[in-house]
Amino acid sequence: MRYASPMSSSFVYQPHLRQSGGAIITPDIAIDRVFMSGSASLAPVPVSRLTSATVLQQAEGAPVGAPAIVLVAASYGMVVSVGAILADTLAVAREAWRYDDISAGYGDIVLRSWTLRGGARTAFVSERLGELTPPAAAMKRLGNASGLRPGTAVFIAHPAGLGESLPVDRFEVALEAGDDALRYGFDIEVIRH
Repeated sequence: MRYASPMSSSFVYQPHLRQSGGAIITPDIAIDRVFMSGSASLAPVPVSRLTSATVLQQAEGAPVGAPAIVLVAASYGMVVSVGAILADTLAVAREAWRYDDISAGYGDIVLRSWTLRGGARTAFVSERLGELTPPAAAMKRLGNASGLRPGTAVFIAHPAGLGESLPVDRFEVALEAGDDALRYGFDIEVIRH
């Protein structure tokens, strides 16, 4: 007899959180609500789609993915990370900044992504966060302009969407703020039908 895989009701996010003053802490943040940007709204997504893995499987012919800013609400405030939205997975880096530490320059931070195939690295996206949905607008769409409920993660994708179906070996994303950057990359294992 076969049993269905259990669905996860929470994801323990353990980012290396960079704080002002240079200290790095690694808190446990239980995420129990996830939203992803759509055309004009934020759509709920099953928590079981979250990962911080460095190797992801994708079906042959699946789109490359879309780089994303990831807002995560914790009991002590919001953190900002970088990630990617894939066809069946939401990937988030294990590095983050406190939103309060970067809020003044948030609009000038740059979201970048690259694809790698056979050793060749190709730029995919480069966009200032000021051109994307601001955190306050995401919070307002979820019904609370003053903040996100702790345990909530919001993926704000680049409007380029998931991209074309390209054969790639690796996808990399970064948030760059002057000399500082959050980076995340994952190898892609193709599942053939």
